[in-house]
Amino acid sequence: MALRQYRIPVFYGIAQGVTDNRLNEGESPDACNMDTLGGRLSVAKGYVREHETPFPAPESVRRLYVWSRASGRHLLAATANRLYTLDETAGQWNPIYTFDEEANAAQYDFQTVKIAGTEYLLVASGVSRMVKWDGASAEAEPFGSEEGLSDIAVNYVELYYARLFAAGDAEHPGRLYYSQAPGDTRSIENWTSAEESENVGGGFVEVGTDSDPITGLFALSNQMLIFKRGSLYRLLGDRPGNYRIQPVNGTMRQPVHTAAARVGDVLFFLTGGGLYYFDGQAVQKKADAEKVRTLLMGADLSACMAAACGERLYFAYREAEGSGLNDAILCYDLARGAYMVRRGFSAAGLFAADGTPYLIDANGYVCRFDEGETYDGVRIDAYWKTPMTDLDSKAVVKRLEELYLRGSGGILSVEAVTESGTVYNERLMPGEGERILELGLTGEGRAFQLVFRNVNGSHFTIDGGVELIMDMQRRVL
Repeated sequence: MALRQYRIPVFYGIAQGVTDNRLNEGESPDACNMDTLGGRLSVAKGYVREHETPFPAPESVRRLYVWSRASGRHLLAATANRLYTLDETAGQWNPIYTFDEEANAAQYDFQTVKIAGTEYLLVASGVSRMVKWDGASAEAEPFGSEEGLSDIAVNYVELYYARLFAAGDAEHPGRLYYSQAPGDTRSIENWTSAEESENVGGGFVEVGTDSDPITGLFALSNQMLIFKRGSLYRLLGDRPGNYRIQPVNGTMRQPVHTAAARVGDVLFFLTGGGLYYFDGQAVQKKADAEKVRTLLMGADLSACMAAACGERLYFAYREAEGSGLNDAILCYDLARGAYMVRRGFSAAGLFAADGTPYLIDANGYVCRFDEGETYDGVRIDAYWKTPMTDLDSKAVVKRLEELYLRGSGGILSVEAVTESGTVYNERLMPGEGERILELGLTGEGRAFQLVFRNVNGSHFTIDGGVELIMDMQRRVL
């Protein structure tokens, strides 16, 4: 008998870029609804209601926006042709604007601005003139004017060096508009030139060709990124007299503009090819992007929505094309480079404000994500699979003997998968402190895998790693 110890000292995240035999013991080829913060393996948190008033037609929601102001917070939802806000006191969703046309293929864009001393929220739909709302009026009002050349139906808006930039004009898909510099009688609602100087006036510039339309705008501290369907540009300079538009190097699949999130001065965005970021000079693919290759292979990212909270990125997406609402959220820990996926719910909208991720679930409730032990009353089913490994000893039979771990919480299910079959075990976690859970295993084969699951929505934490004792014997021919 030759005993060997197999250890999982630290849990990391999902890794699908290489074969199981090459994975770190703390990585998983397949896991769901788990969290590995601090190297522990825990059932992930769920979400809880932010308010008890549901949106009446959650399947119609295109975007959720949480507007945090000094005077209070506003929850907004945009459907194909209407903008709503939640009256939290009365407990009802009120329409504040109806657009002329339905935004069938457009993703709404939002931007907070100040006009003549009043703070507004701008909403661009891509099919109708932009609107602005002051947060107090019963209705939003149209933005801009025909005289100011700013009554155009644009889809993307951004503030850069105090000017408003806009794009997504269906009649001029490669055109980038910019407003006058605010001050004196000038306003971001005026996009015409100014008599004083070209450097304070508005105007537009063509970026590339119309056959390669603009698909998103993102301002960083010293430049603005201009996403196009097949390319990427950046605008440098702080006034029209020194504007420079340059192509950005980098090979990537183009994202939808809602799939991008800023963290500091870095823009991250998710595509079918994985997670990318702009480092200030060029687009880079994350070195660990291949870890979720299988997850994204059949995913539908056409309505993907991103949110950044602290050192975590969240991306809501559809796991299959045309499956309705987004039904999964990919979570990425920037500090540890760890990916995890959450399932078991639908998200009609996703947005982050004041360090909290929010979503609208399939029942229409605005919820705070990453809180509570259920998905608003629906149990969380979670699992973690270790790599199927032969320990690079393919001629050796491994007979599983004993499993040791520490942790707390409810009931833990352990599956031991070998050539001889799958053996199921359930145990109550030992609790906080020095107590060790000892679990006898059976099963043998030249490769093995362990699967940790919760039972009936139970929550558990494995702390301090896992140790597996096995008997290894060379197979006799």
